[in-house]
Amino acid sequence: MWLFYALMAPFFFSITHILDSFCVEDIFERPWMGMVTSAMASIIVFIPLPYIIPFLNWESPTWQIIGLALIAGALIQGSHYLYFQSLSFSEAGIVAAYWNLIPVFVPILSFLIFRDILNITQYIGITILIVASTYMLLIDHNSRAGKTAFLLMVLASFLQACAYILLDYVYKFIPFFQGYIIMLISLILVGITPLLFPSIQSIFKQSFSRLKKASKIIITIEGFYLLALASAQKAISIGDPALVAAVETTIPAFTLIISVLLLGHIRTAKYGDPKSEHHLQIKLTLISAMCIGVWFVS
Repeated sequence: MWLFYALMAPFFFSITHILDSFCVEDIFERPWMGMVTSAMASIIVFIPLPYIIPFLNWESPTWQIIGLALIAGALIQGSHYLYFQSLSFSEAGIVAAYWNLIPVFVPILSFLIFRDILNITQYIGITILIVASTYMLLIDHNSRAGKTAFLLMVLASFLQACAYILLDYVYKFIPFFQGYIIMLISLILVGITPLLFPSIQSIFKQSFSRLKKASKIIITIEGFYLLALASAQKAISIGDPALVAAVETTIPAFTLIISVLLLGHIRTAKYGDPKSEHHLQIKLTLISAMCIGVWFVS
């Protein structure tokens, strides 16, 4: 069952990558504005909570567990800031491929902290996924994807890997939904913190009209993102974070497929990337290799 959720996560993440790239190019005055608008849109999730909580098996976690979940949320939001900055230097497909550094960091951190070791078949699967997705990145490389985007995403991937490890520990002590909500609270608080600064408020006031017009797409993006995040966290809660991170290396494949499909629809062509059709045969071969890699890690 963990594999189903792990595969749903990259599907939803890829949609957000494509739409985020559009927002960074055409809507946001500054790339980091995506982090703040994302946090603000996430508040919608808490509207039905008072009606749902009475039906949940809500437990009283220790302050240590609450603290770890909050730290994980802050780390994820920190990675979002770096991710949005990267989108200003490179295209969505390339930035999505850089997330494939996460399965490099997660097994290392798992071993250093918990002494967790995977079996040889799973390591082979992780290797296949990393090599295939990295090669997809290389054949689609362009001049805009510079060292800055890469370095930003190295740090972003490391922060995400740390969050995965922390949340894997948290879910051992409290139910998934409870841990997810605590993490989401931190993600929102960290995301809206910049609004406390007058200079940031000024930028948002200047962009208010444009953001208002784009409110539907911003909320839609956040809906897909929350689905992606929930799927990834659910997979971690019942599976191994290293394997979940490995399956998420299929994000470039999903991004390619969705981008090509969007290009085929005249009303949504502005969201697709024409370069996604370059080397299409090779890319489809690499996607097949990724499927084999997923099978190995499962």
